[in-house]
Amino acid sequence: MTRRRKIQLISVIAAALVALIGTTISGYVLAGRYRTDLEYGYRRAFNDLSEHVTGMENALNKVTYANTPTQQHGITALLMKEASSAKASLAVLPLGGDSMDTVQKFVAQVEDFSSSLSTKISAGGALTDDDENTLFQLGQYAALLKSNLAQVNQQFAEQNLQIGETKSILKNLDLEESLPAFSNSLETTASDFKDYPTLIYDGPFSDHIAQKEPLWLKGKAEISADDAKKKAAEFFQIDSAQLANAGETAGNFPAYNFTTQQARISITKAGGLASSLLNSRKVEEASLTIDQAKEKALAFLQKNGMDHLAESYYVVYDNICTIQYAFAQDDITFYPDLIKVSVALDNGEIMEYNGSGYLMNHHDRQKQSPALTEQQAADKVSDRLSIQKAGLAVIPTASMKEVLCYEFLCAGSNGEEVLVYINAATGMEEQIFIIVHDDSGTLVV
Repeated sequence: MTRRRKIQLISVIAAALVALIGTTISGYVLAGRYRTDLEYGYRRAFNDLSEHVTGMENALNKVTYANTPTQQHGITALLMKEASSAKASLAVLPLGGDSMDTVQKFVAQVEDFSSSLSTKISAGGALTDDDENTLFQLGQYAALLKSNLAQVNQQFAEQNLQIGETKSILKNLDLEESLPAFSNSLETTASDFKDYPTLIYDGPFSDHIAQKEPLWLKGKAEISADDAKKKAAEFFQIDSAQLANAGETAGNFPAYNFTTQQARISITKAGGLASSLLNSRKVEEASLTIDQAKEKALAFLQKNGMDHLAESYYVVYDNICTIQYAFAQDDITFYPDLIKVSVALDNGEIMEYNGSGYLMNHHDRQKQSPALTEQQAADKVSDRLSIQKAGLAVIPTASMKEVLCYEFLCAGSNGEEVLVYINAATGMEEQIFIIVHDDSGTLVV
C-alpha cells in the first residue's frame, strides 16, 4: 500500500470516527432532552394527582354535610370530576407492578360511586345511611392518601430524585392495610370523563370576580394619564416623580399602568380608582405579628376612605401576610365585593393591593330583609353539624346573580369548621365551604 493510499484511508477512518462521535453526542443530547421532558410530564402528573386527591377529600367531606338534593347533586358531580382527573393523572405516571392497585381501585370506586349517587339524586332519590357511611369511609381514605402523597413528594424533593428513575414511585405508600372495607356492591366502571382543573380559593367566592362590566365604575368620567399618576401617588403614598408610565390596559377594565423600581400600579381610566399594586421586593424576614400586619392593612384602607369592610380570611407566604376584606353594611357581609391587601412582615409595607372584586361588583344596593327567620334557616342545616355562629351574607351564584343568605359557621363531626349558606328567602342550601387552618393562615375549600 502506497503512502498516499494510507493517508487517504486514515482520513476516511478519522472522518467516520468524527461523524460517529458527533452522532453519539447528538444522541446523548437528544436523550437528555427527552428524559427532561418526560420527567417534567411525570412531575406535573404527580402534582395534579395530589391536587385532585385533595379535591376528592374536600368534596367527600362536604357532601356528608349537604342537606338538600341541589347541593348533594352538585357536590357529587364535582367529586366525580375530581376522581376522573385523578385517574387521568395516574395513567401518566410510571406505576409498574401492582403496588398502586389499591390507589387505582380507590379512585375508580370514588368515580363510580359518585356517579351512582348523582344519578340517584337526579331521579329524586335520597342518600341512605349506608351511602353516608360509605362516603365517610371514602373521605378517611382520601385524607390518608393525601398525606402519603405529600410524604412521597417531600422525599423526592429532599433526595433530589427523578420520578423516571423508578418504575413505581409510590411503592412506599403501603396502603393495603388501611383500605376501608367498602361495600362489595361497588363496582368499577370504565366511564371516561374530561379533565377538570382544581379551583383554589383565596377566600369564599373569590373566583366569582367575573369578566363583566365593572359596576362601581359605571357612569364615572374618564381621567387623563397625568391625573391617574397623581391618583396613584396619593393612594399608595409614593412620590409621583418615582412613577414611570407603563402603557395602558384595554378590555373591559381599562386602566393606566405605572411602575417604580420594584412595583407596578394600575389606575382605572373611569373614575381614577386604584385597581392593583404589586411589589416584587423580596421580604427576607418577619418581625411583625399577624395582628400588626392586619392593623397596617386596615389603616391603609381607612386612610384611603375605604370603610365598611369586614376581614374575611388571611394567608402568610414568603413573609407576606395577605388579608381578604369584604364590604359590610347593615349587618350583612357582601362577599362579591372583595379587596385583597398584602403586608410585608419586615416593615409593614403594602406589597399588594387588589380591588378588582370590589370595582367589578360593588354598587348601591337596596336594603334587603330575610323572608325566613334565623331559626327557620338553621333548621335547614344538616343534623351532623353544630351551629356555632350565624349572620347574614350576600353571595354570588354560578350565574353571577346575588342572593341573600344566612351564613352559619358550624362544627363538623370530625372537628372541622364548616360554612353553610342557606337562602334567606327559599331555605335552599346555596353553598358549603370547609375552613382550613394551617401554619400559613386560614383558607376555605
